[in-house]
Amino acid sequence: MDSTPMRSGDHPGEGTPRQGVAAPSGDVLEDVLGRFGEIEAGPTARALVAQILAATLMSFTRTRSVRDPLPDTAPGSAEEALAVLAGLDHLRASLAAVDATWQVAAEERIRRDDAARGVPASQQGRGAGQEIALARRISPAASSFSQAKARRLVQNMPVAVDRLWSGAMTDQQASAISGALDGAGADTCRRIDDHLREHPEFLQGKGFKRLQSDIRDLVQALEPETSRARAERAARSRHVRMEPLDDGMARVTAVLRGIDAVGLMHSLRTRAESLRASGARDSVSALEADLLVDDALRTARHDGHSTGRDQIADDAETSWPERPRLRPGLDVGIVITDTALLGRDDAAETAELEGYGTIPAHIVRDSLLGQPPGHLRSCEDEHPDQVVSAFFRRLYRSPRTHELVAMESRARAFPAGLARMIRWRDTTCRTPWCNATIRHSDHVVPHHRGGSTSFANGQGLCARCNLLKEHGLWVLSPLSRSRTGDDASESHTGTGTDHSGPALSDPSMPPGAWIWSSPHGAVGTSPTPPLITPRPAPPSEGDDHEGPAPPGTPPAR
Repeated sequence: MDSTPMRSGDHPGEGTPRQGVAAPSGDVLEDVLGRFGEIEAGPTARALVAQILAATLMSFTRTRSVRDPLPDTAPGSAEEALAVLAGLDHLRASLAAVDATWQVAAEERIRRDDAARGVPASQQGRGAGQEIALARRISPAASSFSQAKARRLVQNMPVAVDRLWSGAMTDQQASAISGALDGAGADTCRRIDDHLREHPEFLQGKGFKRLQSDIRDLVQALEPETSRARAERAARSRHVRMEPLDDGMARVTAVLRGIDAVGLMHSLRTRAESLRASGARDSVSALEADLLVDDALRTARHDGHSTGRDQIADDAETSWPERPRLRPGLDVGIVITDTALLGRDDAAETAELEGYGTIPAHIVRDSLLGQPPGHLRSCEDEHPDQVVSAFFRRLYRSPRTHELVAMESRARAFPAGLARMIRWRDTTCRTPWCNATIRHSDHVVPHHRGGSTSFANGQGLCARCNLLKEHGLWVLSPLSRSRTGDDASESHTGTGTDHSGPALSDPSMPPGAWIWSSPHGAVGTSPTPPLITPRPAPPSEGDDHEGPAPPGTPPAR
């Protein structure tokens, strides 16, 4: 099918051709249907296209959440716009049913192929999640959760799938139901499915949280004998995660036992309100955040001595609380250029904070000087240099040591300095679409196939992706830095075989990207990030705008 990009000035409802539809000679709908009829494909593919067309027709002619479906509304009216939105929501639900069905089908077919290749029964289908994630352009973790939900619906809840297909259930409701049934037995899933058939009003007007709560109540009533086991399993999944935010901030979320969480919040709120009543000028929520950090970092001291202050003291000038001092043993990695750290006072300079990503360089400088918005505060009886300098030397010296600059090792395992440099460069797991924390240093071309232990052949992967990369005939091929744009995956021919793509043009430097190809043809691109995010190049004379530096441009040192 021809693809005609949308022009500036094209607006919905004005009769202009949409993206993906060339200007027709007659009626646009007849033209598109004619194109579908010309598709040359097998019976299964044609049936799928027909199913999607049927879902589209049903969504806009039998729309559930508006009074009048799209064909019955006046062109250019508000009713027409609402009918379009309602129809799209209906279509989204129908496509979610198709998507769930095909996720299960893909998993079963990959398992079948594994069996045909002689893969042991315990390993069959193990790499399906990785391939499905690559095809769907989502992270492997998200794909794994999605597969589990799809499997639960398709295999045990046909009524729910039918309601999803017909638009009687939204895709969010389906996700809520399947998620709340995590860990429940197949019989419980079937009984709740029967409940949905017998009580169609059960779904009406319920959002994600309300519906999940109601489903959990049903599970508790149907499986009281497994309640304790489910609670213990849930408790084992407790964790803490960090999500970088704008302007040097971050969101830390924790999944805790309910009683612990309530106690923690009560303690933080009581102490913060006390500080606020004593004259602290920050908000209660900001003081709660400071108290949480203070409590956590106090235990990180190596000397074990207390400052004698059990609560945050109000600073009369800035209201910034005293922080536990970050000794060199609390090793936080920062990659920063010498010009950003010691040279000009340029607000455009950035640094890379390990485990976080890009952060304004002035926040690093302020932190090292013990000034807001930094979190290093020296004690009254110590000069700031006594506290900061050791921390500063460790941050600044590490990228300059021989281990980190060295690009290759003769050992099979990555030396600590080289592994850390790779982690600093990659930031998160290098598998396409995966944003998980790096846990393993991986040889892109395996060591047993001649791959070197080098900066160019190294990549940071999460534990899951590193293990599943070895399952099946994955192909990883280097892409030159001149071809890391949007057409990278399209122009790549995939000449590598079994983890070992074409040889690197420059073995001392990593390629512009690695192309990942799954055993069954899913393809994704994993660009190689620079250690320091390149700054936009200044505009030259005659340029109308200032654009970003090309991918792979080395940072100015």
